[in-house]
Amino acid sequence: MAAEIKPAALARLVDFAERPRAQNWSLRAALVRYAQPAPQRVNDVLDLVRRVEWALGQHAKELQRDGAAVWDALESSASPSDADHGRVVALLRVVTELDRLGDVLADWAVDISGDRPDVAVDDVIARVDTMLGALGVPHEERTPPRGRR
Repeated sequence: MAAEIKPAALARLVDFAERPRAQNWSLRAALVRYAQPAPQRVNDVLDLVRRVEWALGQHAKELQRDGAAVWDALESSASPSDADHGRVVALLRVVTELDRLGDVLADWAVDISGDRPDVAVDDVIARVDTMLGALGVPHEERTPPRGRR
């Protein structure tokens, strides 16, 4: 999203995939390291990231224009359907799940000698996929590569 989003905490959340975390590891960078032993899990997470980024793009103007109100609604205990900006708030709650996973993967990427976060990754994949399905966020349509003639 090109324009600035305020408050800063909301901007950081929206930048969940690229924002530096532990020792400057972003979620995407940590996924590259995690992909070596777990390519299918990484593919599943990246599919969710793309779905979320596409859905957030649908709300870019709302986030830029009403960021403070959206952040307040996100921080409140009201259900997204009860709040103004309900759909984007519900989507940001999904982003929060991926954001937490970004922290877990970045911590693991810093020191891969510890236990692999497979259980956490599998849990987030299942939970976020369900949440996105409930919000009606479509799966990415993949076009098969064109064959040689």
